[in-house]
Amino acid sequence: EMMKLLLLAVVATTYAINPWMNVNDDPEDRANKLLAQMTLDEKIMMLHGSSGPYVGNVPGNTRLNIPPLNLNDGPQGFRDNAHPGSTTSWPSMMTVAASWDQDAMLAYGTAMGKEFNDKGANVQLGPGACISRVPNNGRTFEYVSGEDPFLGYTLVQPVVKGIQSQGVIANAKHYVNNNQETHRTTVSENVDERSQYEIYYPPFEGAVKAGVGSFMCSYNKIRETWSCENNQTLNTDLKGRLYQGHRAWVMSDWGATHSTSINQGLDQEMPSDGHMGANLKTMVLNGNVTNATVDNSMLNILVPMFTMGLFDNPITGNLSNNVTSDAHNALSRNLSAVSHILLQNRDSVLPLSKDIKTIVVVGAQGDASTTVHGGGSGQVVAPYVITPLQGVRNKLGLAPGPPPPKVTCDKCQIYNNTDFYQPGNQAVSATSADDCCDQCFKKAGCNAWTYVASDNDCWIKPSAAGQRSAPGLVSGVLATPEPAKECNAQGQCVYYTDGSNETEVVELVSKADAAIVAISTTSSEGSDRKDLSFGNGQDELVALVAAYQSKTIVAATCPGQVLMPWKEDVEAIVMSFMGGQELGNAMADVLFGDVNPSGRLPLTMPNVENEIGFTERQWPGLDGGLQAYYDEKLLVGYRWYDHHNIEPAFPFGHGLSYSNYTYTNLQVSSTSVSVDLKNTGSVSGAEVVQLYLGFPSSAGEPPKQLKGFNKVALESGASKTITFTLSSRDKSIWDVTAHAWSEVEGSFIAYVGASSRDIRVQGSFTN
Repeated sequence: EMMKLLLLAVVATTYAINPWMNVNDDPEDRANKLLAQMTLDEKIMMLHGSSGPYVGNVPGNTRLNIPPLNLNDGPQGFRDNAHPGSTTSWPSMMTVAASWDQDAMLAYGTAMGKEFNDKGANVQLGPGACISRVPNNGRTFEYVSGEDPFLGYTLVQPVVKGIQSQGVIANAKHYVNNNQETHRTTVSENVDERSQYEIYYPPFEGAVKAGVGSFMCSYNKIRETWSCENNQTLNTDLKGRLYQGHRAWVMSDWGATHSTSINQGLDQEMPSDGHMGANLKTMVLNGNVTNATVDNSMLNILVPMFTMGLFDNPITGNLSNNVTSDAHNALSRNLSAVSHILLQNRDSVLPLSKDIKTIVVVGAQGDASTTVHGGGSGQVVAPYVITPLQGVRNKLGLAPGPPPPKVTCDKCQIYNNTDFYQPGNQAVSATSADDCCDQCFKKAGCNAWTYVASDNDCWIKPSAAGQRSAPGLVSGVLATPEPAKECNAQGQCVYYTDGSNETEVVELVSKADAAIVAISTTSSEGSDRKDLSFGNGQDELVALVAAYQSKTIVAATCPGQVLMPWKEDVEAIVMSFMGGQELGNAMADVLFGDVNPSGRLPLTMPNVENEIGFTERQWPGLDGGLQAYYDEKLLVGYRWYDHHNIEPAFPFGHGLSYSNYTYTNLQVSSTSVSVDLKNTGSVSGAEVVQLYLGFPSSAGEPPKQLKGFNKVALESGASKTITFTLSSRDKSIWDVTAHAWSEVEGSFIAYVGASSRDIRVQGSFTN
């Protein structure tokens, strides 16, 4: 009893000294109580970044016990190049969005949030929410929305909720129209008001609905004004119309602040204080910025901090922690598997029988150089990568044996002027070849190394493969792993060729029961893709294999839209987008039927380059790329294909299953749409039921647009009634005169089906 009284006394004293620490108060009240105790200098210190160990750093306030803000990349996992391999390399944001699965998105956000917390970060610089307007955009793989505003609006919400459930503030970026990397720091994205509200704002509106704590304004201009000092997009649109009373702060992208623009809606400059430090204080003192404006920005920061528990549950994680786990590895595998899209499956060549005798895996992506993520701030160095070859071998019981014993560095075999060339390996910093050897010895999975003295880089290698002459480089071998077995006790064999030797390819695929051609292309922040091809001779490789093997399966890894000129020549195509560290296992799970594929395209796959007919005026822009005009207006992605009645290579929302489904008993009214779904196949699976609305022609809308979807798991023979509720917003367009949503009257068509082009049932209603 005495201890309870003492504890109550301590709590009461704490509340008396720091009244903002009363957890029973509303976060806004707590923030106001704290704000009343802060000096101008203390406020300004929180309105810009400072130096520190994280990507973004705002120091704590010891006088008032305000915790620091530790901000870190990125939108698909914790980027820690100082401790590479210490975090999970998840599938990319758009990859998991291809699951069309809100539960998967929640698990994804929750797991990422936990790793950020365990690393000591309390702000995750993600999710990315931009719309894929430009097929060549270098950052498409980072964005949850694909090419559809409703998809982005829906899927961004569970990601945000998952991240923030771990006491980590999510950051919706890049607000707004950061739809190209070409000239991204200078281009003006000239978009009309209606397109802005109907196409580009909804994913960010979804983040608000989920309670997101922060936004990041982008590098580009919008209609001639920098995004981070754009009164229209920040104050009028975001804070005035989208927030609806919500509190969240707007930080700049790194170096995207061009002026002390707090009056225009910027709350925090990153990563330093070039404009929102001493300059801001001067403007406050001379009256150009009011104290009320500063206080409002502070509340936009403090309220999310209180809401997400940063004051009550201070982070205890450390940047040096290894936050990977078996549970997260398993989740990474599952997320990648449920995001795989079965684009094509002729003659039901998939799933492969586990009794299959001979498989050949072809292509550099198969094992020699496996891509699992894009580049830039969204890149996470994987602790390991399961290649497609490893995934297939694991499935057939051909996993490699235990790691070989290493010799100590004094017995290390040294190769001067030599490199073990293996693209995709990890580099760590080292002071000498001896230091490099010591680090390799201590690191699991490192059996060989290469030291580059000019860069102080130590390249960590699993083997001494790829030996070649390289003047000035020093390499060493600590262990020689046993080669993986090609055949198991049952006489099942898995062979591999990187595809560089045409004779070898023909010899192997000709005698195999099936060939898996693993191909990839990648992209990165900072530049757009020059074209949509896989490149590097991979299209020709697919054609070669298909000419000699009747069961050719293409496993495609890509960061967005791609061309598949060989699609008529192959039996099956499975697309993984950017599958993360467990790509190979996830791919094998799908190919062998342990996971029934249920991913759906969040993007339209084109037939040819620039099928949508962009002019230079639209992308990359006129005047040397300074002016990009959104002349297509609402006709983005599948909306353009529908409007022009052009059949794409594969449509938005498309994805096959090993099951079959029937849609019957459509019921339509102005407030709801329902349909009965039945799994008529022989195996359990999940179908993504999609609802598209066609507006009255007077509305001036595209032919149809996504307004609902539901991923439904059904056992073989099972049925379920799926109901979609139609809100006023679903039937509204943006009125540019009233600057508000306006519900449309007239006859609507409800289309329900398995993709934007695979409509199974439809009906009309009058609104």
